[in-house]
Amino acid sequence: MIGVFALALFTVAAAQQPAQLVIANVRVFTGERSIERATITVADGKIVRVTADSPANTGVTIDGAGKTALPGLIDSHIHLLEGTTEAETLTFIKDRLPERLQSFLRHGVTTVRSAADPTELILKVRQDLRDGTLAGPRLLAVGPAFTSPGGHPVGTVCRGSDWCRANLAIEVDSEQEARRHVRRLVKAGVDAIKLVHGKLAGSPWESLRIEVMQAIVAEGRAMGMPVMAHVQDESSILEVLAAGVSSVEHGPIEPPTSNAIAQAFKNSERPMVPTLAMRALMPPQVSQAKLQAVAELVKAGVRIVLGSDTGGPLPPGLATVQEVEALVEAGLSQEAALRAATSDAAAHLALEKEIGRLEAGMRADILLVRGDPLRNIADLHQVDAVVQRGKVVFRREP
Repeated sequence: MIGVFALALFTVAAAQQPAQLVIANVRVFTGERSIERATITVADGKIVRVTADSPANTGVTIDGAGKTALPGLIDSHIHLLEGTTEAETLTFIKDRLPERLQSFLRHGVTTVRSAADPTELILKVRQDLRDGTLAGPRLLAVGPAFTSPGGHPVGTVCRGSDWCRANLAIEVDSEQEARRHVRRLVKAGVDAIKLVHGKLAGSPWESLRIEVMQAIVAEGRAMGMPVMAHVQDESSILEVLAAGVSSVEHGPIEPPTSNAIAQAFKNSERPMVPTLAMRALMPPQVSQAKLQAVAELVKAGVRIVLGSDTGGPLPPGLATVQEVEALVEAGLSQEAALRAATSDAAAHLALEKEIGRLEAGMRADILLVRGDPLRNIADLHQVDAVVQRGKVVFRREP
C-alpha cells in the first residue's frame, strides 16, 4: 500500500518570503481578549510581540487598517480522507486531497483533527504535512473508530466494503481485545482514540457494551491518550462522561429531558463538540431539534469546542466558519464562539503552548479578516490573509 501511496506525494514550491513579517494597525483578538489597535511582529515562524508600537521598517508589512487578526481556526472534528475502497481512497489522495487541504487554509483553518481514517494512510498524510511535501493545515490523526460489531461506521459508511470495515473501524466485544487495539494505535502514533457509543432509535446495531467502552477509555487514559466519544443519545452521553472520555462528539440530537447531562458535563469539566454544521444535511425538524438541544446546554454553561464534522458534502474550511456562526446561533457570544475555535480548541487538543493565541512565543498561525467578527461573526468570511508558521499561505486579491 505504501508503495502505491508514495506516488501521491505533492511537492510544494518553497515561497520566497522574508524571515520577518509585520502586520500593522490591526485590531487583534488574541484568542482570549481584544486589542483595538496593535502591531504583530513575526520572525522565524513565531510571534515575537504584539504591541501598540509603530511597526519597524524591516520585513514585510501588511496594513491591517479596518481588519482583525485572530489565531488560525482549529477544527477538532473533521473527516479528511474519502473512499470506501482502497482504490477510491488512493485516488482521492492523489487527485483531490491537495485541493481539500488548500481549501481549509483559504478559510483560515490552520489546524484540524481527523476522526476515523485508515491508520497507515492518515499517518502518511500527517508526515507529509509536517515535512512540507504537502501543503495544508496542521493535522492530528485519530485512525479508525472503535465500535460494536456491525456498528457505525461498519453498518453505515462501510456497508458492503470489507476494506472499509477493516480500515475505518475496529469492531470489539471484549475488554481484552479493546485494550490491545488501543495499545496498537498508540504505538502506531495516533494523536487520539475515538469510540462510537450508544444508538439512535431505529438503528440496527447494538451499542458498545459498557465494560468494553470503559476499557477503551481506561486504557487510553493510562497511556496518556485522549479518547473522543461519538455519542448522540442521553443515556450514552452520561455513560461516556462517567467513564472519563476527553470529549463528547456530536452530543444530543434532541433536547435533554432533564438537567442531568448539563450537570454531568460540568462535573466532569469535559467539553462537547456539537458539530452543528451537519444540520445542513438533516431534515428541518431534526435540524431544529439539534440546535435547540445544543442551545439548552450552552445556556446551562456546558463548555463548547469547535468541530464541524467536515467530510463528504460539507465544504472544507467553509463548514468550519459556518460552525462558528452556528455556535453563535446556539447562544454563544461572538467572542465565546471565537474562543471555541481558537484558544479553547487548542487547550482541548493539548496544543495551548503552541497555537490558539496571538502572543509572544506562540506559533505564527494567523487569520486576517476584513471587518470585525467580534461584532459581526459573518466577517469571518472576509478572509484577507492567512499566515501559517510565519509564512503567508493565502492572500486575497485587492
